[in-house]
Amino acid sequence: MNVAGLVLTVVGTLATLVGTYIAVREYRRRPRATTPSPEPAPAPAPADPPYDVFIAYADTDAPWVRDFAARLTARGVRVAYDELLAQPGGVRVHTLERAIRDAAHGLLVFGPGVRDDGWVRREYAALMRRSLENEAQRFVPVLIGDPGEPLDLPEFAEVLYPADFRGADDAAYDRLCEQITRAVLTNRA
Repeated sequence: MNVAGLVLTVVGTLATLVGTYIAVREYRRRPRATTPSPEPAPAPAPADPPYDVFIAYADTDAPWVRDFAARLTARGVRVAYDELLAQPGGVRVHTLERAIRDAAHGLLVFGPGVRDDGWVRREYAALMRRSLENEAQRFVPVLIGDPGEPLDLPEFAEVLYPADFRGADDAAYDRLCEQITRAVLTNRA
């Protein structure tokens, strides 16, 4: 190895060492941030649910549900159901999940079309799970249709007292609406 190459290697190594020393010294001189990390925001106080009830039903029962929801609303019940909540461009499953989650109670209309409706089966599962996990969240089976036609209720719905509108005249219909209103507004703040 020649002397010139050796001198260049030594000078390069010394320059690297001096540069590293200066960089470390400057890094240590910089003031460090002494501000503590921000505290997590306090959890919001539990709010009154935006809906008193979510109504699940088969599409074929929509005309009956519109009238039923209007009668409950006239009694001061805050009602949610898919037709009422549908927005152009909205995603149905997200809208329904949010409404079920945001409702204090759930009603499921068991009518002639309910057996074949996949959406209603999913809504039933969600509403039933909520009522099993929290006794304060009522699940009310609402029976409609021909009083002579047997309804094949799911096991969990069958053990609950239903609101049976089958064959109800106007006075009985109003009494049932009033009973549902009292049941779902009992714990409203």
